[in-house]
Amino acid sequence: MSTPVSINFEARLRKIRNKMEEEEIDVIVGTRLKTLGYVSGAFIPWRSAIIIPLEGEPEIYTQLLDVERVKDDSWIKNVKPWGPVEGMHLEPQLAESIKSLGYEKGRIGVEYGQEWIIASGHILASEYDKLKELLPDAEFKNAAPMIDYITLFKEPEEIKLLRRASEITDVGQAAVRDSLEVGMTETEVAGIAEYAMRRAGSDWSWTFTGGQEIASGYRTAYALGGCTPATDKIIQPGDNVLVDLHSMYRLYYGDLSHNYFMGQPSEEQKKLSDAYVEACYTLIDEMQPGANIGDVAKSVMSVAEKHGYANDILFGFGHGIGGVGNESYPLIVDMEPWNKMEFEPGMVEIAAVVLNRPCVGGMRLEAPVWIKEDGNEVLPKTPIEPDIISI
Repeated sequence: MSTPVSINFEARLRKIRNKMEEEEIDVIVGTRLKTLGYVSGAFIPWRSAIIIPLEGEPEIYTQLLDVERVKDDSWIKNVKPWGPVEGMHLEPQLAESIKSLGYEKGRIGVEYGQEWIIASGHILASEYDKLKELLPDAEFKNAAPMIDYITLFKEPEEIKLLRRASEITDVGQAAVRDSLEVGMTETEVAGIAEYAMRRAGSDWSWTFTGGQEIASGYRTAYALGGCTPATDKIIQPGDNVLVDLHSMYRLYYGDLSHNYFMGQPSEEQKKLSDAYVEACYTLIDEMQPGANIGDVAKSVMSVAEKHGYANDILFGFGHGIGGVGNESYPLIVDMEPWNKMEFEPGMVEIAAVVLNRPCVGGMRLEAPVWIKEDGNEVLPKTPIEPDIISI
């Protein structure tokens, strides 16, 4: 099944330039994966940069070995190579491009800061220092918050792509549900899901936490643990199994976690499951336009406290999602600066609940939620309640 979607990249460029004018930025040197994909429409995994001038055509600089493919995949045809050899280093080429545009004394936007994923693509200290050395009369400003704000609000075409990516993760969970057995390894489960999602159109499993995250038994229950790359651990009777799937469709992400019991759950597992389900529904119900993010986080925490799991629930209840590289901003936590933000129409945010009690089990929800004018929509359709697998 394909989704006929045509993104207006020139309109995106105008949107960025309007913000550049507001912030008096003359040219942006974008280095993050999310910026490269959002502006170019191409998957660019290498250390790369995109020049976005206030006036003039954008330019992409990427590794020599991938120039022709990026040129073919992007609407931007001005794609140039860089490499670790004399005459092809990245920073001098960027500086020369900025000079040729007449902005060597202007205000240059760069992307610096910190994200939790190792491959976010913020400008390296060495790159920043070199650009300042090569452009001594320029003023540098952090453009990352501006790009984060622009990409926070999804275009109608982006919603279609995100919905399709979520449909693909539903396919993956259905394949797991139909095949899951005692005696399988976690990696086998990952392979079942991956194969089903690839057949449904997924381009990449995208996450840097191991692709499809599968955990069983004690591996679901690391204290506050929310990262479970699959291993060769064998699934046992009585285990609960956590299946956290990641798809990508035409550069847009799906992220869906679901939980399974191998046989009837124990009393302690059932108690944990009941608290988890209530926390999940509370979170989703409160992700409404105008709701304060900090207040939503408090409401979910209060559910955990009521059930006696205040020390077992991870205090973060979601993160952003969108196109490639867009997987953190904003967080759903009761701490600054996030607790000052409100949910607004057009945002798509991952609803996340991680509830782990060592020696009992752990459960995880991740599901994209589209904030609408009059409510919200959970994009994947897999139920929140854990499945019980007969053994």
